Amino acid sequence: MTSEISMTVGDWLLHGNAERAVNRKERNSKAKREEFSMSLKDVELVARAQDGDQTAFEVLVRQYQGKAYAIAYNMCSGDSEEARELTQEAFLRAFRSLKNFRGKSSFYTWFYRILINTCLDSRRRRSKWEGIFSFWRRDKGEKASSDEMNAEYRDPKEYSNPMAALNNKQLAQEIRQALASLPEKQRVVFQMKVIHGMRIREIAEIMGSAEGTVKSHLFRATHFMRQALQEWAQP
Repeated sequence: MTSEISMTVGDWLLHGNAERAVNRKERNSKAKREEFSMSLKDVELVARAQDGDQTAFEVLVRQYQGKAYAIAYNMCSGDSEEARELTQEAFLRAFRSLKNFRGKSSFYTWFYRILINTCLDSRRRRSKWEGIFSFWRRDKGEKASSDEMNAEYRDPKEYSNPMAALNNKQLAQEIRQALASLPEKQRVVFQMKVIHGMRIREIAEIMGSAEGTVKSHLFRATHFMRQALQEWAQP
């Protein structure tokens, strides 16, 4: 997943708007058709779940858990265990609040708003406690470095191109650092658009913002990421 994210972010930053716009209309048309079909199914499933049909909600979970986990994974900087916990917590929050869902937006927009807020709440809590227990980070960091070194040299046949693997790892690390430096809203918009391929309208609905505001966040985030990763654009 890390290498895929590196390639996705790299493509977004290195390719111009003209190139990205070539197939945009076709992708949007296909996405609208899929969204309409999915929404029809969701309406029925949500109605059944609100009437107490637990199986219907389980179907919704299976339908969205993959993308939900991917979003959580990126928002908590690649911590797979935390991503699983946050995904489960978001679905639990959605289940508890399902009676309050009025259908003013699609279910997945409503749910992803819950997921994003769950991840942001966790990030804020973690930042608070990391400030209090900062001395733990040193020990954890030293152990993590040792574990990464052992994992890196566990199997010399693991990579057919060691230099490419090293470059990918370094790029992924710099992408994570650059993302962490972004203001919260810019980071979330950039991740949803670039990494997860959401449309501006979807992001605006999830964040409860105007589309123009989302575009502004994306523009500033993209500019910052290009500056932060400009050395990777060199031939």
